[in-house]
Parts: sequence; structure tokens; C-alpha cells
Amino acid sequence: MPEEYLAKLKKNIPVQWKTCFASAIIVGLIAHLYKLANWLPNWDSLVFRHDPQNMVAVGRWFLPVVCTPSSYYDLPWLTGLIALIIHGLGAVCIVKMFDVRKNTTAALIGAAIITFPTVTSVLMYNYVADGYAVAFLLSCMAAMFLVGEKPKYIASVICIALSAGIYQAYITVTIMLLLCHLILETLREEAKASKQIIKSLKILLTGVFGMALYYLLMIVIIKLTGTALIEYQGIDSAMSLKGIDLYGALYTIKHSFTDYFFGFSNGVNAFSIINCIVFAITVVLYVIDIIKNKTSLPKTVLIFVYAVFLPIGASILALINSGIDYHNLMKMGFFVFYLFFILQYEKADFKNQKLNSIKAWAILIITVVFVFNNSLIANISYHKLNMAYEKSYGMLIRIADRIEQTEGAGDCDSILVIGALSDSEAYSAIVHMDMTGTTDGYILRADDEVVGQSVLCSALNDYCGKNYTFIAGEQKTALLEKIDAESMGVWPENDSIVVIDNVIVIRLGTEVK
Repeated sequence: MPEEYLAKLKKNIPVQWKTCFASAIIVGLIAHLYKLANWLPNWDSLVFRHDPQNMVAVGRWFLPVVCTPSSYYDLPWLTGLIALIIHGLGAVCIVKMFDVRKNTTAALIGAAIITFPTVTSVLMYNYVADGYAVAFLLSCMAAMFLVGEKPKYIASVICIALSAGIYQAYITVTIMLLLCHLILETLREEAKASKQIIKSLKILLTGVFGMALYYLLMIVIIKLTGTALIEYQGIDSAMSLKGIDLYGALYTIKHSFTDYFFGFSNGVNAFSIINCIVFAITVVLYVIDIIKNKTSLPKTVLIFVYAVFLPIGASILALINSGIDYHNLMKMGFFVFYLFFILQYEKADFKNQKLNSIKAWAILIITVVFVFNNSLIANISYHKLNMAYEKSYGMLIRIADRIEQTEGAGDCDSILVIGALSDSEAYSAIVHMDMTGTTDGYILRADDEVVGQSVLCSALNDYCGKNYTFIAGEQKTALLEKIDAESMGVWPENDSIVVIDNVIVIRLGTEVK
């Protein structure tokens, strides 16, 4: 009977798992309710308000499958809540993977994950938030399956392939969790350096097979659907492994790491100060572990090698595309740096109980401050997105009104957009770090012909009852040859909107392309 099954399930679930999940949901609602309870679209949301998320052209062939259950609509409350729940389940996998014994540790892990800035960025692309949450869960499961006495290599390979098929950047979560596991395991007295090296090679081989399966399935799906990879974040060249630039990749990795954690270029901020404290304490505590455990030289060298690979693992996609824009949406793997710190709560390193108490209280208080600050970052980001949306909506109504006043526009069903509004190009706002998905400017961005979208056209259709199609590609080039776009005024000048060949031409910016 269902009641008996649920009672048995409840009995068999460890209390630490329940604590972690409950913490993730409760803290998640506190941090993200602003976004879940309001329609706060960004530029992509205006285009993908209802869309099947067919992203095969950018290598995300499994994305439409996992987004199907929540419908093709951008539903802030339902999709957002599903995303929180799935992230909570991913946090539980981490608790299981590291055999967390204390409820406080489990609660801190759940709260820190759900408020992590990448989760905030994911929710700002709410139409795909549940899909990216599944990618996170699968990446955690992939790592979890590779630890323990009997690793499940095949299950891990499948999880890696499916996670990458949703969003390739989540491979960093798997890599970082496994590096963390290897470091902690190498610190144990019974661990031998030779066995750890062999285990590392097996893990590496599993990852290679996982990405090979992802690539193979992508090729098959591309052939079956007749799709071609597009030039988005270098995905077309990256998949062919062309143009690998090791020096450029290491440069990107270095700056992705330092700019994120220690970004004081825009002034002193709480996020970077907390990071300095967390990193300093973490390094000291693990050095103490090495000394206290009398770790052998080979094992110490191995731990150092693992540690060196941490920044690389966190931004590993740069190795196949050094020019990649490693924005905040791709940095979920960075959370593992904080995991090292939180897991120290489990350990009593000192013979002096007072020192152990000081350490525990320090980790607890600093993590709570970290979670609170992340919640502030989330709500500031949502506030900025709210303001950008309202400002853009006002501008949209002005443009729609001007179109209606333009002679001949009433008979047109196509629109050509030239340039972009000033202050509309940024896809992130600086909230201690660059928060991808929000902006201080307009969300009415320029047409993106690479991915085939026109934000202005979609917004006019949805908010102003129009039924326009946007002109792009060769048709746009041919039309631009017929008109002297340079002689047109730039919005909001009177001649910034004209009708040519039954097409509404709008020049929003100075650039003509």
C-alpha cells in the first residue's frame, strides 16, 4: 500500500538527507521568492516565453526532453519551485557522497548550494531553470556513483552524457566534486598514493567515456534532425577540437577564478571579503590536517597536484575554447571551493575542545553570513531585473505607438531592426560579481541572428498584440542594400521608423549591420 511504502521510505532516509533537503527548500524560498512570485523576464524570456527549447544546434540535445514535463511555458512559480527541489536533491547527493554525519553540516550544504549565485542566474533564465537543475542533479549523481567500495562506472558515464546534453558547463560540477573527494580521501591514514593515482585514472577514463557518449549521441541526433552546430560560444569549433590554445585557456581559467572570488576592481565588497576569509581558513585547516596526520611526501605531493587542478576543473571548457565567455551561469562548479570549508565542520582536529568549538562556531557563522549575503545578491539582482523590465516595457509601448503612427505600417507583417538601444547590450549586472541574466539597462536587445531571435519582435507580438516576423539573413542584407540606413535617424528621432517594401524598418542604434 502507498502508506506502507511511504512509511518505509521515510524510515530508511537518513536524517542528514532530510535536513539538507529541508534547508535547501526553506532557505531557497526565502532567497528566491521574489523571483518565483513575480514575472520578471530578461531578454531571453521575452523570446522563450513559450518554446520547446530545441537547442540541438548548441549541443544541448537532452534539454527539450527534461523541460517537457513543466510545459513549454515560462512559469515563474512552478518552474522555479521545481528547480529549487531538484537543486535540493543534488545537495542531498553531495551529502551522501561525502558521508556527512552532522545535521548542521547537511543544513549548511543545502543552504549554501541553493543560494549560490549560479542558482540565482539560472532562475533568471526561468524558462530553462528546471532543465539546468536536472543537469546539476545528474552531475552530482555522476560523481556520487564513482565513490564508495563499488563504483558504478556505467551509471556515471550515462549521467555525465545526459548532464552535458542539457548544459555542457555542468561537467565542472562532477570534476570538482571528485577532486574534492580525492583530496579528502588522500588525507586519510589508510589511503595510499599509488591506489589514489589508479583511482584517479579510472575516474578520468570514466569522464572521457561520458563525454564521448555525449558527443556520439549529439552526432547521431544532428544527423537525424538535419541540424548543424552554430557559432555560439565557439560550440561549432569546440566540438571539432579546432583552434586549441593552451596559453589562452590558462589565461581564461586564471581570470575566471581570481575575478570571481577576489574581484575588488569595482571596490571593496562583502562577497570578496568573505571569500578571502573562507580561503584563508580553509588552507590553514587543511595544512593542519596534513601535518597532524603525518601525511607522507608522495601523498602530500598528490594532494598538491589535485589542488592545482581545482581552478582548471572549475573552468575546464576553456581548454577546448580559450575564447569562451565563462559567465556566472557556467560557474556552479565553483561552489566546491566552499564545500571544502563547510566539510571541516565534521572534523574535530584539535585535542583542545575549546579550539574545536571555536573552529565549529567560526565555520557556522561564516557560512551563515555567506548564505545571507548570497540571498542579498539574489534579491538585488531580481530588483534590477524588475526595474529593467519595467523600463523596457515603457520603451516598448513608445515604439509600438510610433509604429502605429508611421504611414503604411498598418499593412506590414514584417519588421527589420537595425542596431540596438544604447544601454541594452549588457547581459549581466555587477552585484559584487557579474550576475548573468540581469542588467541595469534595457532588456530590448539587438537581434541575434546566430541563434535566430529578435527580442523586439517577440515583445511587440506578445505585449502589443502584433504578429510580426523579423527579417534576418540574406533577406535583411538585400533590404539594407535598397535603403540608406545611415541616413535614417536613430531612435527616438522622427525618421527612425520607416516603411520600405512593406517592411517596418526601425533603427534603434548607430550601428548598421
